[in-house]
Amino acid sequence: MANITVLITSSPFGNNIHALAQRYINAAVEHHTIDRIFFYQDAVLVANQAQQPPQGQVSILSQWKSLAECNNIPLQACIANSLRRGLTDAAEQARYDLPFASLDPTFELCGLGDMAMAHKNSDKVVQF
Repeated sequence: MANITVLITSSPFGNNIHALAQRYINAAVEHHTIDRIFFYQDAVLVANQAQQPPQGQVSILSQWKSLAECNNIPLQACIANSLRRGLTDAAEQARYDLPFASLDPTFELCGLGDMAMAHKNSDKVVQF
């Protein structure tokens, strides 16, 4: 049983990369351990709890949350990329004296050091 880290760098808008990654993860969890899902660059935009999908479309955020909760997989967002895009958790919201925390609480802010450690400890890193 391989230990896999999933790295997502694509924006959740304008393509189906996130849906493809979710299908991969759903298939992989049957035979492997998914250590974490790390969102980097524009992929962190999926963690914005204030977003609303167009009417009639399913929220990509709710799909990630459901997948993570059902399979006990941590969702991690790069802190530098998140802050650059206005996504903060409660600690960063207080640190920068912002009006609200926009990062969905299912996600945790992590640095590239966390991703480097995941890379070292995983048998495979799969990027979408």
